[in-house]
Amino acid sequence: MNVLTRTLRKDEVNLTFDEFISRYKLSNRSESKSEKTIQWYNEILMSFFRYQRSKGSHNDLSGFTVDAAREYILYLRNRPKFDSHPYTPTQNAKLSPQTLRCHTRGLKAFSTWLYINEYTTENRLKNLKLPKAPAKLIEPLTPEDIKRITSSINQNSPTGVRNHAIFVTALDNGMRASELASAKLQQANIKEGHIKVVGKGAKERIVPIGKFVQMTLWHYISQRRPKPVDDNCDNLFLSPRGKPITGNTIKLVFTRLAKRSGIERLHAHLCRHTFAINYLLNGGDIFSLREILGHTTLDMVNHYLHFTTSQIATQHHKYSPMDKLQEV
Repeated sequence: MNVLTRTLRKDEVNLTFDEFISRYKLSNRSESKSEKTIQWYNEILMSFFRYQRSKGSHNDLSGFTVDAAREYILYLRNRPKFDSHPYTPTQNAKLSPQTLRCHTRGLKAFSTWLYINEYTTENRLKNLKLPKAPAKLIEPLTPEDIKRITSSINQNSPTGVRNHAIFVTALDNGMRASELASAKLQQANIKEGHIKVVGKGAKERIVPIGKFVQMTLWHYISQRRPKPVDDNCDNLFLSPRGKPITGNTIKLVFTRLAKRSGIERLHAHLCRHTFAINYLLNGGDIFSLREILGHTTLDMVNHYLHFTTSQIATQHHKYSPMDKLQEV
């Protein structure tokens, strides 16, 4: 649509900036975006809104410009980490480049929404570039790390058996914490080796499980899974009292495993990274990996290729044919 002939919505002048944020939140929810994603957008926009108010800007879209966005990103770059956080003390460290990129993406997405819904005559932040961030290679869990973690789990207790099943399942197919928590018993086809999960945006997909995880899950389900307190509860993983667990429960499980095993960098998402990297190193392709992980594009999957390239180079240094010949 030509900018000159574009007709703005009549109610634009009557809405405040925070009312636009509320509409954006409602729009995201109607598109079945996850509550975590919706909250992420909301927090970014409210942070920008508070900054604009501190600068004396009007409570409308007049202050939502590319220059204002650049000034805000610069402010974030110089702001101490956890500044004004209600629970966490301020730290001397600055926000990471990745965090700055997240804020920028959030503002740009809001700008696009405003334009598509004819609240603005142009996409105001179209030319706002993402801050540069150093490319970090993802260091997966090593076989030694995995052995230390599994050895730290008391598999003589029902909770230990459950936690072991959660850990090896995450390593075997890269399921997210929220997906592990919400997985249903009736959707787990242990015999055929797959689980149907509901991922981001309420999208269903089938994730495979290997023979070891099949045996592990079968042992948990048949021997150690408690009876649900509610007959309508069909969650695969339950609390010791037979209640459904949450994504936060999964995170707490990994926090405790990290402490007990001494692998302090362990967290649920690291298992997802470890699975993806080892899947590629073992001969898997990026297209099937994308389907297993539940990504809609190859952009996220391509991040893992950088590590596999580095890992292959390391392996070559160990097993270089010419280097080996020189040792003879």
